[in-house]
Amino acid sequence: MRCWLAMMAVGGCGLLLVAAQAQQPAGKGPVLPPVNPATAKLDITVTDLDGPGFGIAYGSEANLIVAACENGTIQAFKKETIEAFKSGKGKPDVWKGHQGPVRAIGWHGGPTLVSVGADKKVNFWKMPEGKAGLSASSDFRVRATALSMDGKSFASAGESDSIQLWDVAAGKPTTKLTDKMDWTLCVAFSADGKQLLSGDYLGVVRLWDVASSKKIANLPAPPVPAPKTPPDPISVTCVAFGPDGKTAILGNADGAVQLFNLGDGKIVRTFTGHTGPITGIAFHPTGTLMATCSKDRTIKLWNPAAPQPAVQALKSLDGHTAWIEGIVFMEEATKLASVSADQTVRIWDLAEPPKKK
Repeated sequence: MRCWLAMMAVGGCGLLLVAAQAQQPAGKGPVLPPVNPATAKLDITVTDLDGPGFGIAYGSEANLIVAACENGTIQAFKKETIEAFKSGKGKPDVWKGHQGPVRAIGWHGGPTLVSVGADKKVNFWKMPEGKAGLSASSDFRVRATALSMDGKSFASAGESDSIQLWDVAAGKPTTKLTDKMDWTLCVAFSADGKQLLSGDYLGVVRLWDVASSKKIANLPAPPVPAPKTPPDPISVTCVAFGPDGKTAILGNADGAVQLFNLGDGKIVRTFTGHTGPITGIAFHPTGTLMATCSKDRTIKLWNPAAPQPAVQALKSLDGHTAWIEGIVFMEEATKLASVSADQTVRIWDLAEPPKKK
């Protein structure tokens, strides 16, 4: 029974990696085109994935979307391939390297993409060509992965009381983060790669120091209803660091999304609207817009700095016909790509519409 429940609780930020772009603090770096969540709409639907899509990643320099699929393949879509789907003629590049479902991918546009399969293989692909490189094996079933923003470190976790760290360039495991914990369902690196967040089946969030492999603190789990004694735990299915590095976002199996302060562990605000487990969290590079996806088949756009403690979504993007497994911003963050168990990738246009003359 435990195994079934855990599977139901797992989402894109845990078992399935959501690869996010590097977060650029507001006012720094290149000026990005304006976006308007209120006018966000479906732009293109990429069909006929090799089974349900389990993970999605985007590289800006190569302008390449990569999707992890159930039937053992990784499918890569160039910009011209995606555009061809408007007329129903798009064909992806197909990479084969796993026996069985590809459960997670990690790539931020660097020279190496990491994939993890149900076959316990960890493959390191040479990008952007997608050539097979080094390969290793995990000693446990992986349910959560994260790639550091510099692409040098990779974390895998799951049906174990430890989190395995990897040297991406060497394609080898390094140290383990250990504690008395249940199965880990989600992990996320801080922007500088020095810290790691993890969330487990029992709802406990841990903050780790990567260099020393030591746990810094246990962070309070969100409050749970009190009718039962003791109450059933609510699994944490997705975690992410806030753009300021001082806060964290956690998504739960009951659909709640909460922002809490890393300093004292207190919840600052709650984002309400999802009705199923959270499977992905992504921030616009400016930090002024947050996107979440869920097994309720919707993507919701939020103002992460909304002053009220209970935040309503700015916009709900509907259209997928099965649960959504991952999201990533693309094309100067004017678009959002989502991958779903309905065997599609959908591209959502967030750009500010041109003003009428």
